[in-house]
Amino acid sequence: MTALFPNIGGSGAFEKTLAANRLLVGNSGLGADPVSAIRLYEEAAAGGSGAAAARLAVLAAIGVAREPNWGEALDRLTDAAELGDALAQQQLAVIAGHDYERMPEGGGARWHNMRIGIDLNKIMKPAPLRRVSTSPSIAEIDGLLTSVMCKWLVHRAAPRMERGQVIDYGTGRMVPDPNRTGLSAGFGLLDTDMVMVLAQERLARATGLIVHQQEPPQVLSYEPGQEFRQHVDYLDPQIAAYRGELSMIGQRVATALTWLNDDFDGGETEFVRANLRFRRKPGDAILFLNVLQDTKAPDPMSLHAGLAPRRGKKWLLSQWVRDRVQPII
Repeated sequence: MTALFPNIGGSGAFEKTLAANRLLVGNSGLGADPVSAIRLYEEAAAGGSGAAAARLAVLAAIGVAREPNWGEALDRLTDAAELGDALAQQQLAVIAGHDYERMPEGGGARWHNMRIGIDLNKIMKPAPLRRVSTSPSIAEIDGLLTSVMCKWLVHRAAPRMERGQVIDYGTGRMVPDPNRTGLSAGFGLLDTDMVMVLAQERLARATGLIVHQQEPPQVLSYEPGQEFRQHVDYLDPQIAAYRGELSMIGQRVATALTWLNDDFDGGETEFVRANLRFRRKPGDAILFLNVLQDTKAPDPMSLHAGLAPRRGKKWLLSQWVRDRVQPII
């Protein structure tokens, strides 16, 4: 008899996967316990949970509670695909260079064949980076993502998009961001997938900005009339409300923006004080520093804006990077 949900295994494996999820990020006021979470994921995967195997793949790739191991991560992802996890199958296809909507035929053996066809040296090769501005410090990165990775990120984010929010430091509540009228979707450790982690790893290899200092990635979208008004990404240490965050998780020192599509007009990223505008091809990125390289003080020249497109819908991957290792969230 075919299981209705073949990716989650039996009821025991399903319950262990849910328990592992809670342990991974912490719940009910308890801190995260990734070591115990990994043990439960391993038990759940052995019991037939493709979702657990897929989460183990992400943790192995990032290096949570251990050194990162991309070979093991891809093996885990293959296990998840063979257990019937549809998202794992699609991710494996994308990493192998296939369109997730038109995956190769081949029955059960195709996941193993797809895995052995992935060239780790090729997918980990640093993308070329060149500096295009010194004040603010901006570099362009060509081919940071493949076209199928771009398409996948839009696909993953589309159902999750919502109005961006910020903390109202007066009340402690989240409120709509008055500067950003576009939509966004963030991906914490329970939501991120191997394609997203590959995007982070490729950024790290191109720039030296390690994955553990990267915040959870965000996908942004803007339709005509939607924009991100002039703003800076650093946290001003002179503002008292930011000091607690700065002391706990550090300064946001760099931002990477990767274009995910090109079927729109306008919508450039503008650096207001430098009189620079950027509009890149899908998969290409810009990296800019939010602080001065010598003193690490906030750089007011990094003031920028996401201009509204005139036609179509603009999709971007936004990756903020802090000056210290980030907590598990």
